[in-house]
Amino acid sequence: MRKFTIIIVLSFLVFAGCTTDPSQQKINNTKQKKVDIKKPMSWGHKQTIYVFADDNVWKYAEQHLRDTLERYYFTTENEPYFEVKRAPLDKLEQFYKFNNLIFLADLESSAPVSAYVKSIMGGAIEAEIAENKVGMYPKENIWARDQFVLFLIGNNERNLLSLNISMAEETFQQFKQKLYERISFLTYKSKTYLKSTFNNYTWEMDIPKTYTVYKQDDKNNFISFLARLRNKPDRYISIYSEDMVEDKVNDDWLKEKRRELAWKYYDEDEYFDKDVRTQPYEIGKKQGWKLSGRWQNKKYAVGGAFQSFAFYDEIGKKAYLIDNSIYFPEGFKLAGLIETEVISQTIKIKN
Repeated sequence: MRKFTIIIVLSFLVFAGCTTDPSQQKINNTKQKKVDIKKPMSWGHKQTIYVFADDNVWKYAEQHLRDTLERYYFTTENEPYFEVKRAPLDKLEQFYKFNNLIFLADLESSAPVSAYVKSIMGGAIEAEIAENKVGMYPKENIWARDQFVLFLIGNNERNLLSLNISMAEETFQQFKQKLYERISFLTYKSKTYLKSTFNNYTWEMDIPKTYTVYKQDDKNNFISFLARLRNKPDRYISIYSEDMVEDKVNDDWLKEKRRELAWKYYDEDEYFDKDVRTQPYEIGKKQGWKLSGRWQNKKYAVGGAFQSFAFYDEIGKKAYLIDNSIYFPEGFKLAGLIETEVISQTIKIKN
């Protein structure tokens, strides 16, 4: 495979006038200062991505794109992060306001999608592709607010397909980041508890008031919050701390401590080692560990998904464990896990 200098422009759209007509837009490599509030909100499922690609490009790019974006996260089953659907360019008027779009364009081609991208491509991008052979251009709010559009462009088909492969992880991370941002925005439309709520703790967290106290054991430094709404998962966020003179927080400590806390406070929840995985992870801007997988409760014949985070605070000489547990037998649990992680990431230690 040939090597290229890859241009990634993390920028917003600069457009001509205030039009939302997809035939009138110009994509460029400069930054938009603000969102046009006259544009409509984007629509569609936040985990569905529509792809515009010419037949010959789609033939070779489809499987790798699906492998990239439809990767699984194990909950109680393999849940895909995203669903990829091809969209026909002649139906652009029906799709251009959806929230997740990808355009694959070969500048040597006169096929419909490539020709369309060339027609809206600004001169600066054209010059960059001529120099670098390929380019990746993430754009926001082109035809609608809260919209994310990714342009993958090559000076010929071979280089475009190589770009699709070489930038696979970046493509996934771009859409994953946007998914987290959207879930965070919805989560924090609700007011959060005042900082004074956590006066008796060595930590504080931005917890929405949609979460209410589920269990509280101040003597043992444990508190749990629960959010429960019809047609949504039950979402638990629990925070535990203990004194620890030397850092003993590792994957084994996390597994055993989570097992102990879940049995005690979640009425005999448990997990099997074959159903979980551990990994180094950053939580609350501190390096620590993550444990994730499937929980079950034989007592009530139920189960669900969970993730736990642990880290050590050197200044306060304390170990912390944050647990997120999801119960939703009717549907997917990944969005609930993302929401609870977004909240958990706001933890701050008071030193």
